[in-house]
Amino acid sequence: MIIDAHVHAGEYYRHYSARFAQEMTATTDRPPEALSAPEEKLLAEMDAAGVDRVVLLAFDVRRVEGFSVPNEFVAELCARHPDRLTGFASVDAGTPGAAGRLRHAVSGLGLRGLKTAPCYQHMSPADRRWYDVYETAEDLGIPVLIHTGYTPSRNADPRYFSPLLVEQVAKDFPGLTVILAHLGTPWTRQCVDLLARYPRLYADLSIFGSYQPPATVASALAHARDSGVLDRLMWATDFPFASMTESVTRMARLAEDPGPWPPGSAPLSPQEYRLLMGGTARRLLAAARPRHHHRPSEPMT
Repeated sequence: MIIDAHVHAGEYYRHYSARFAQEMTATTDRPPEALSAPEEKLLAEMDAAGVDRVVLLAFDVRRVEGFSVPNEFVAELCARHPDRLTGFASVDAGTPGAAGRLRHAVSGLGLRGLKTAPCYQHMSPADRRWYDVYETAEDLGIPVLIHTGYTPSRNADPRYFSPLLVEQVAKDFPGLTVILAHLGTPWTRQCVDLLARYPRLYADLSIFGSYQPPATVASALAHARDSGVLDRLMWATDFPFASMTESVTRMARLAEDPGPWPPGSAPLSPQEYRLLMGGTARRLLAAARPRHHHRPSEPMT
């Protein structure tokens, strides 16, 4: 099973601002209009790439950016395709009632995790305003995916890019499963070292695995293997910012070609490749089944 552990829902014009789309695609070969993942496009991309399931993300940045990809929208998509889509909610701890909105998104809407965007929300992931949200996530038994690393959005606060800010969260919530997005790019070694210190931390390869040179990706994977945390990394694309089909092909080549790998480090074994491309994500999602979950009694709008 191949699982893309980091995929954005939402459609250009309907959810994202034109300014945000232009800035976010400026470092890719895609036009701003490509920042769109309507249902048909998403499923067609999954089929073309051979991807069985994706983690589909809501995105609450309304307080700072003026827009959001709502939890209800993501839940509706997931309800139509439960065999292919696993939804993560998004809340903003800078607005009152965030913990309650998370509980409703999980217990009422059926979402399976939480996506946070600290640099976009101008708040450190270790800001105490997040703590009742983390407590709620821990109580519900769901993982928390935290954006770490660089973003081209000019309105994002670079003080909150570093993955090392998550260390305080790992210390204060040792029972909480946390996923560091983008392997903390460009702080990938620090991100791997953080995983080595805290066994409930994971990381995804979204954007990093799709755009960085093969030797850079191989070096990070080799460091993760040497640090004993390769089985806590998950392949992901950040679609629609990157192509699933191109990324799957890229990772398959990297797994077999010894050329990009550091001296003394072998390419991925078949078992390592299976874990990276979906096995770890499948295990994490299965272990983090939300508690007190029930399906919504009314159609979602």
